[in-house]
Formats: sequence, structure tokens, C-alpha cells
Amino acid sequence: MRKIFISSLMLLFFIKGKGQTEDINSGKYYSAKEHFETQYIKQGYSRYLKSQIKIENNKVIINVVYHIEFPENLDNKFKLILGSGLLYPMVINRSPMVKISMMDELPLLDINPKTKRFKFWVFRNNETLQNGIVEKIGNSSNPEEYYFELYNENADTNTSFNDFVEGAKLTYIGYGGIII
Repeated sequence: MRKIFISSLMLLFFIKGKGQTEDINSGKYYSAKEHFETQYIKQGYSRYLKSQIKIENNKVIINVVYHIEFPENLDNKFKLILGSGLLYPMVINRSPMVKISMMDELPLLDINPKTKRFKFWVFRNNETLQNGIVEKIGNSSNPEEYYFELYNENADTNTSFNDFVEGAKLTYIGYGGIII
């Protein structure tokens, strides 16, 4: 009898655990949802040409001047975004070099199949570019969180991720705060 009770209890916890879903009002979505609701203004950004982009090891080099470093284990779909010319350091934090430590898609915040929203963490570099002059700034041991939106006017529910990124435009990027 005891074995049946323990087996039933384990099965109940397994089913309950597998049945949990992501909640747009908690976890990774909470601050992102709040940010998009209060800070979002649709914008337009230029895109670097693929001929100006070179990927070496864990680094994207854009126009020989700008660098985006990323972790070795970053998902290939995020490497595709970084190598597409949509994101570049000057649009992220006005620095010639950015080190991304994490990137995540936020599918519950997508407003339609033509839009995809993401978040990523950046470790602050010790220099920033202002009017062509490099200024030293303090290093931070905590990453900063940023949100961005890609928009592809030709996308629908059947569009592959690669095709989506290929035809996408960066329509929003915003600073979310420091991760503590």
C-alpha cells in the first residue's frame, strides 16, 4: 500500500511539474513586459551589410572597428542575429566593444508573427565613444539588461527563424537596468 501511495504521489508531482507554463507576469517576463509597456517607442535603425561583418571564434567584428563578444555556448539563433548586422555596439551602449553574456527570446511578448522580442545582458566595458572621443568609464561587475525588437513585415506563423532574421529590421532597443 505504501508503494502505491508513493508511486501515486511521485506521478502527481511529475504531471504537475510538466504542466507548468511560463507566466507573462513573473520570472523572465516581468521586467521585460513592464519595460515594453512603459518605455517602448518604435524606431528605425540601419543595418550593417554582411560584407562589413566578420565572425571569428566568439566575436563579431563589424566594419573592422566594432566588436561584439559572446559566450561560446550561445544558441545559434542568437549568433545569427549578432552576425546579421542588426545589432552593433554603438546602437547598444555607444561603446566600440560589447561583451554579451546571455541572450533570450521572449515569445510571450511578441505582439504578432511579424515581431520578435528579446533580452540580453552586457558587461560594461571600460570605455565609451562620445563624438569620436573615447571616454573611460567605471567597470561594473554586474551585467546590464537590454531589450530589443525585430520586425519583419513579410513574416507569418510559418516563417523560419533564419528567414525572419534575414528580412528583419531592428525597430527597438532599450536599456532595462543593472542585474543584481
